[in-house]
Amino acid sequence: MNKLILNGTKIGYHLDTLEKWKKGEEVYPILIEISPTNKCNHGCLFCAYDYLERKEPRFIDTEILYDNIYQLQNLGTKALFYSGEGEPLLHKGLPNFVEKISYLQLDQALNTNGSLLKGRCMEQILPHMSWIRVSVNGSSAEEYAHIHRTHKDEFQKILKNIEQAVVFKQKNGLGITLGIQMVYAGQDPKQVYKLVEHLRSIGVNYFALKNYNNHPLSPFQAPEPPIQKLAQIKELATDDFSVVLRINMTEPSNRKYSFCHGMAFFAEIISNGDVYSCGPHLGNSKFCYGNINDSSLIELWSAENRSKVVEHVRNIADLDEECMPNCRLHALNDFLWNLSNPPQHVNFI
Repeated sequence: MNKLILNGTKIGYHLDTLEKWKKGEEVYPILIEISPTNKCNHGCLFCAYDYLERKEPRFIDTEILYDNIYQLQNLGTKALFYSGEGEPLLHKGLPNFVEKISYLQLDQALNTNGSLLKGRCMEQILPHMSWIRVSVNGSSAEEYAHIHRTHKDEFQKILKNIEQAVVFKQKNGLGITLGIQMVYAGQDPKQVYKLVEHLRSIGVNYFALKNYNNHPLSPFQAPEPPIQKLAQIKELATDDFSVVLRINMTEPSNRKYSFCHGMAFFAEIISNGDVYSCGPHLGNSKFCYGNINDSSLIELWSAENRSKVVEHVRNIADLDEECMPNCRLHALNDFLWNLSNPPQHVNFI
């Protein structure tokens, strides 16, 4: 049975932390997203972070980062996700960091364009990853070059890197999940189908197709996806290969909650060391707790320090106006709202 879950929330598997949160006790982020660098070797048309200042390449200080994560390992932090402003693998120190941090027994995951997922780098990080997601936003060399704003030759290179990662995984008996995600930006459904067939044949674990979740500061406007034509790829799913259509991810959120309680369980650290409550508000100081180069993450996470951000969010009149629809923390917030607002007769299970 396939146990892959890409939508929703898994917070229900952290009952101890939930109980502390319900009691009003201090909880630390279960998941920390880390942006190793703001530099990228592709230029995707729909990049959500193009609005950020990226004239000067920045690379996170991995020694300072390690010291901070080390302090959190026994306080509730369970997972690290490398993604963010740029291509994580352009940080040459990341493979060594991944290897070193693995001794803390934290789950690690990576989002990458796959261009550098090869050779020694690939072999060094794969054994320590729970999952890797490769962004492949074109179904042919021409589409790929147009959407990623790179050379057509990159498409086959990326597919080769993915295949070599699968071979390395299988050869070494690794439990890592290797998946591919495509953001719909007008790709030909027939070519998408052929690509998914190929990905299944080489042994990746899943293919996910989602529509573009528009950031208010991004000028890109994606066309409406032809859902019926794209849905044909679902017939390629098997017991060993999942096909996930996340096509309704930009539908109105219908938020029941008026405050983001989910930010108590999540943090994002970007390449200059700033710590934010979530990704869509990177660069907005009202959502920034401070910088790990100046204070430890434990100090930044104190209720006293976080109070300014918390109060700012609490005073937002309409989250639907301020926040993106179906943001990363939306499903988590839905769960927390339901937990805090139980219906009548809960004992009649």
